Amino acid sequence: MSEFDDPTLADTPDTGHEGFGGAGDGGHEPGYDQPTHDTPPYGHDTPQYEEPHYGEPDSIVQHNPDGSTDVVVDLDGDGYADVVQHDSDSDGYADTAYVDSNHDGRLDTILKDYDDDGDLDAAFADTNADGRVDYAAADLNDDNKVDHVTLDTDYDGKADTWIADVDYDGKPDVAFVDTNHDGTPDVAVTDANQDGTPEQQPVNPYAAS
Repeated sequence: MSEFDDPTLADTPDTGHEGFGGAGDGGHEPGYDQPTHDTPPYGHDTPQYEEPHYGEPDSIVQHNPDGSTDVVVDLDGDGYADVVQHDSDSDGYADTAYVDSNHDGRLDTILKDYDDDGDLDAAFADTNADGRVDYAAADLNDDNKVDHVTLDTDYDGKADTWIADVDYDGKPDVAFVDTNHDGTPDVAVTDANQDGTPEQQPVNPYAAS
């Protein structure tokens, strides 16, 4: 889980989310450039749009020379991948899965199992289909509950909201918000006295850690 960078884990809040960016950014997860249903077929004598032909579910399993296994699943038989799984050591647990959550022909959600125990550790999603990740969630203590969420609420390619459950009780305890979109959290919302009412307080980005 060390690969998931979250400012709520540091003494001084910071974004640290270079992965929130365009599809051409370095390190961007693949899968966003697959053709959609409305991609024109090749040849000028063919119609510009064809209704998808749904059939039987299909899957392809490929065992690679490096010992990994890739599985591509077309759940609705329309010819487009709905799930792509990569299992780096072929132990039956996918380390990474790409999912087309809204069945538009694009893989928009990435699921990660960092410790290869079969449980989901983090999820990344492009909720508005612009090719950029705008939602990230993680389970940092392996209790199968989301305890850290990072959001790009204005879809500008930069994270602006961070929510954390620091005591792992299943309820959010603190949220950092970048209100002026300069890449640094400005406001912290937390229930410091645990009275059930969140309180806002400014964040000093220059405070010593």
